[in-house]
Formats: sequence, C-alpha cells, structure tokens
Amino acid sequence: MGLQRFMYGRNGVDQLAVLVLIASVLVLFVASALKVSWLQVVYYAGVFYALYRTLSRDLVKRRKENHLLLQKVKSVTSWFGIQKRIVQERKTHRHFKCPSCKQRLRVPVGKGKITITCSKCGEKFSRKS
Repeated sequence: MGLQRFMYGRNGVDQLAVLVLIASVLVLFVASALKVSWLQVVYYAGVFYALYRTLSRDLVKRRKENHLLLQKVKSVTSWFGIQKRIVQERKTHRHFKCPSCKQRLRVPVGKGKITITCSKCGEKFSRKS
C-alpha cells in the first residue's frame, strides 16, 4: 500500500525505461567481456536514467518520449512485415512502387509486360510481371 501511494502521480516503468535498462545491461556485458572499465559509467548512467524516468512526475514529457519510441518501433516492425509479405507472395505476385507517389502496388506474376495504374495517384507505368 505504501509503494502504491508513493508511485501515485509518477510515470512508472514504460517501454523506453525497459529499453534503456536492457541496453545498459548489454553495455555492462560488453564492458566486462572487453575489460573496459569506463563503459561501466555508461551502464550506471542508463540505470539512473531509467530510474529517473520511472520516478518522474512530469507525465506529459515522459509519455511524449515513450510515444516517439513506439512510433519508431512501429515503423521498423511494419517495414519487416511488408518484407515478410513480399517473400511469402513471391510465387504469386510481384510488388512495385509507383514512380510518382511511391505507393506499393501488387500485381499477379506471369502476365507478361503490363501497364500498371496506381490506385492512389492514377499514374500509369509499364513493368514485366
């Protein structure tokens, strides 16, 4: 009950704090493996920053920072998802980007040279499927 009361109004542990802690532990392992003692300072700085984030009462700033991290993670994971889909569909479809608006377009394989019309901007271009 006392810890709940203490943490009320504070940020708590979020994804950015966890990421900083994991990165700090990795730096500590590298520092001990390479016997580089000054890298331990980076480890301690990371731990203190994660603790600062967890105990911070400036919720708006901490949530904004965490939201920026989540946006970056989402863009990276969506890129990997697109690549996975392209690999899975490689036997049935080819993927092209529209030269003008960069929209990703999917066309069936084996149709020869076809004219593709972009569904977003209406641009027409020819490619071999």
